[in-house]
Amino acid sequence: MSSSVKPDEEIGEAAVEEVPWYMNLLRYTLGLLLLPITLISMWNVVQPNETLIVVCFGKLAQVIPTPGCYPIVNWGCTFLKLSTKQTTIDTGKSTISDLNGNPVIVSAVVNYHIENAVKAVFNVENVHNYVHINAGTVLKSVVSKYPYECKDHNQPSLKTCSDEVRAELVRELRARTKMAGVEVASFDLSDLYYAPEIASAMLVRQQAQAMLDARQLIVDGAVGIVGSALHGLSQNGVTVTEGEACRIASNLLCVLCSEGHTQNVIPMQG
Repeated sequence: MSSSVKPDEEIGEAAVEEVPWYMNLLRYTLGLLLLPITLISMWNVVQPNETLIVVCFGKLAQVIPTPGCYPIVNWGCTFLKLSTKQTTIDTGKSTISDLNGNPVIVSAVVNYHIENAVKAVFNVENVHNYVHINAGTVLKSVVSKYPYECKDHNQPSLKTCSDEVRAELVRELRARTKMAGVEVASFDLSDLYYAPEIASAMLVRQQAQAMLDARQLIVDGAVGIVGSALHGLSQNGVTVTEGEACRIASNLLCVLCSEGHTQNVIPMQG
């Protein structure tokens, strides 16, 4: 029997140990006495991306991560197989308050694989359930640190800083699951929107903010056009009094900033 891990080599909280000689003697004696059953049941197949852990009389005896067929006398032994394939979980939708206290609906997808099978088996009760629960906890913790959106584009928010949020999610989940032998590959938000109870109010606020931004853009552009017009008149030798400049600016701003169609009014002086 070959082992990929040497005796007394520590793997997390558990270490491979030599099985005492008298226990091995008992195993092989039972194997000889029940030879037909032993020959049939002693073959253990390890598939690709799978690790076989052999526990003999309560002691970690072997760890076999290499695919193949291994003959092991099974008397007194427990065989634990664990897949090391990439695994994907969905945290499910949950309502979380962002930094501003607004409830948002958030869900995420986590991709991970088991890097250390011994830690995954002996350090936690159910490694996949452990990752799932901690992913939900980390999601709530990180989302509550950011606002859903922010007027200041230099301030990070959930909508604009997806890379930063993703990196923090991965970092915190890795710290929590390291002792379980899990390597987190990615932690991505799949749903992100305001909760229904405030969605309509937030939509009105967004529309109002968009209108204000549009108005500000129009005014800034109009002021630039008026300045260019007065400067052009001056460059072409047209003398404009201060009062006339004010009337020109007022009329141009009225035409440029008006939403509807404007009509020229020519004053008649007698």
